[in-house]
Amino acid sequence: ALTEDTTAKKAIESLQNEHLDVEMPFYLYVVDQYGKLVGVSSLRQLVVVPSETTLRDFMTTDVFAVQTDVDQEEVAKIVARYDILAVPVVDETNKLVGIVTVDDVIDIFRREATEDILKMAGAGEEFVETKSVLKSTRIRLPWLFASCLGGIVAFLIIGHFEGSLIKLGYLAAFIPVIMGMGGNIGTQSSTIVVRGLATGRLQLRDIWSVVSKELAIGLILGLVYGVIIGMAAQFRYSRGALAVSVGVALICSMTVAALVGSLVPMVFARFNIDPAVASGPFVTTAIDIISVFFYFQIATTLLGL
Repeated sequence: ALTEDTTAKKAIESLQNEHLDVEMPFYLYVVDQYGKLVGVSSLRQLVVVPSETTLRDFMTTDVFAVQTDVDQEEVAKIVARYDILAVPVVDETNKLVGIVTVDDVIDIFRREATEDILKMAGAGEEFVETKSVLKSTRIRLPWLFASCLGGIVAFLIIGHFEGSLIKLGYLAAFIPVIMGMGGNIGTQSSTIVVRGLATGRLQLRDIWSVVSKELAIGLILGLVYGVIIGMAAQFRYSRGALAVSVGVALICSMTVAALVGSLVPMVFARFNIDPAVASGPFVTTAIDIISVFFYFQIATTLLGL
């Protein structure tokens, strides 16, 4: 950074002689006599103005800057949102203390994306280079515990309808497809929302538009695949009530799964909880439970069991 009374000629000489070690100097930041950030100039501006023009005369005073306590992901979002190549970092008194370049932002996005993917997979902060078996086990254990509890609840629900399964054993044949389709669309919805929140393309104020859109998508896809699976059930077992039960259950499962998958990450973000957590075993497990419950409730009602 240079002071505002420095001429363009002196600034260029300073860059040539004293700033050779500065990584990719996209901008020249201008400070006052106290070291406080007051302006910025692009290198293009610097070379086209008359050599004796001071930085004060052509610098831009409207500077995007972040303070030292701002989260690195927020800094990356600012650089991406305003399409700038670097952003200055200032302390609480507006003194320039550093610069974050677009190269740094790329590294931040890569780290954050990796972290989100690991959380969405239920692997916490485990990396490939994690050598310790015990450490890897400790990281994964709490994430898988949610799936374990969900599995227990699911088989308790199935056990509640054991009498129906005894009478019509082929009801069990459709459990995997109903749970699987619900889980898949729920994961799709949550992944889209999590990445949208992470990149800044989605804001919390968009919650109802996002949820309603995903709900509509879930309903449409549920209708399509409900008809397909219902026809398959009718073809295999020749029971209209069973086909309708399977089709309606799949519609309900996929619709609710899309709702849960899109709503939960937004709610997590609202309470300052990393929304990537919501795309892991928590959402998948919740959808499995809901899908099983809907299926047996609808089937027993329509089949008169």
